[in-house]
Amino acid sequence: MTGFRAEIGLALAAGLFVSAALAQVPPQPVPAEPSPAMPAKPAPIEVNTLGTTDGPPAGLLDSAHGGLGSDIWAGSPRGEIEELFARLPLSTSVRSVRALARRVVLTTADAPSGQAPHSFQTVRLKALLNAGLVGDAAKLAALMRLKDDPEFAEVQAEAILLGGSPAEACSDATNLRETNTEPLWMQLRAYCFGISGQRDLLDLTRSVIKAQGADDRAFEILLDDVLVHKTIPAGELHDPTAVDVFLLRQVGQPVGPGLAARFGLAASVIALRDVKNSPAARADAATQALHAGAASTAELDAIADALTFTPQQFANADSAAAGLPFFPGQALIRQALAHTNGDDLKVKLLAVAFRQGRQMQLLPVAAAMQQDAAASVIPSPALRSYAPAFSRALLMAHQADAAERWRDMLDPNADADASLAAGLAVTLDLVAPNPGRMARAHAALVWLAQNAASAQPSGGPPEQQIAVLALALYDALGETMPPGLQLAPLLAKDWPGRVIAPAVRKRLDETLGRPDRKGEAILTVLDTIGAGGPGDFTPAAATVLVRALKAEGEVDAARALAADALLLFQPPSQS
Repeated sequence: MTGFRAEIGLALAAGLFVSAALAQVPPQPVPAEPSPAMPAKPAPIEVNTLGTTDGPPAGLLDSAHGGLGSDIWAGSPRGEIEELFARLPLSTSVRSVRALARRVVLTTADAPSGQAPHSFQTVRLKALLNAGLVGDAAKLAALMRLKDDPEFAEVQAEAILLGGSPAEACSDATNLRETNTEPLWMQLRAYCFGISGQRDLLDLTRSVIKAQGADDRAFEILLDDVLVHKTIPAGELHDPTAVDVFLLRQVGQPVGPGLAARFGLAASVIALRDVKNSPAARADAATQALHAGAASTAELDAIADALTFTPQQFANADSAAAGLPFFPGQALIRQALAHTNGDDLKVKLLAVAFRQGRQMQLLPVAAAMQQDAAASVIPSPALRSYAPAFSRALLMAHQADAAERWRDMLDPNADADASLAAGLAVTLDLVAPNPGRMARAHAALVWLAQNAASAQPSGGPPEQQIAVLALALYDALGETMPPGLQLAPLLAKDWPGRVIAPAVRKRLDETLGRPDRKGEAILTVLDTIGAGGPGDFTPAAATVLVRALKAEGEVDAARALAADALLLFQPPSQS
């Protein structure tokens, strides 16, 4: 009897009503059997895996606003695209890679055709959530409509609940809550009835949840908090759902980093942004999000400035920071720099910060967090030894003017300095071009061309490889090159570093220049680069990747990748 009442409650809570008078269905005629003289020919039986229907195109970026095109998947095999999506380096601290990967996911375009176990919309939303891009995931999910796909509906609801608004949570984007009896949907149904003032249906839904044995005290407390505007602590969340996280957000209770065990990087991003969490809890969440590039520089700076340190740590900030994990170490240096007078002391602290960033493969993060102090230093000849590291770090933070001041400290009469200065001149023109930098870059290319012929892959300093890399990348971008330069023999030398696999070259040959396979071509480039960035490729390999992006019309992305290839340069032999 209890089960029968639960079913009645479910029907009422969903707003479903059954008419007392059911229409009578007239009897259907029985088909005539085939005539003995004309035996029926049995139809052939085919067994296929059903594909998925992906609904209308949805995205945040159309062709006029940063999208890659409406037909970028039209000629690509669905299975291969999903394999590439599974390896998409959307979680990376390398800005050029992350920005391009984000555009791929958010582009408004028809899904690739073909059979697949998951809808393409589901794949896209999962990629965003796994990378901690909860805001993008929520906005995209609110635009998507896909019928009869429970897996998509759950991921769509989770994206909206983790990063969306109350109106979106109770919109037709989550209308599966009206009929589905799983805990997530029942909780969401109760919330939507509650905030819409439908008290009777809210009570019925709560009774059904209890009858199912799915009632959860923490959820009940949170729901009451939302409805009566209280802030009673919910206590420990056992097996939390996205609705629990949503309600925590609504009542202003902290979303702790412990929820990352259930929701991964998305929960870490929510926790680091939640000002009601303690500074230490926000720092823990930030530590989890650092390698993914999921937190903005402003967010990281605010969290770092809220941490507390002992007087002893401040008094020996350089050595103390070196013994701390990356984020607290950067926070200590950042705070110490704010109270440090004298460029010599600032440079000493900044050198520790940048070295820690290189060691942890988080130099872009370190550069961004320390950029204000680094840009305030006035370099002098006495600080010349710091010029290469400081110039690169400042360029990563797009502090081009400050980087140029450090570059000018290099000695053009010293072979190593001259090569570095020339490479930095090229990089400055890539990052922040202006007529003066363009002229200096062209002069630098002439110098590099004159001195590159003697460059040797083994036994020579890494500056020689930087010189060849700078020449190759500029050529790949289609820029004017020094007359008489023979680049092919230089690229053919056995430089250390990653190379492009034959299968990747084959796929690029097949896809480049085809608008209907543009997405596949760019995914191939991103998959080849990976989350670590382009700093360890041979000059020839880096050239292939930059040329590919330029061939697809993505000139800005090609320049950004070329700049990062130079700024992050560190061949395996030098790691």
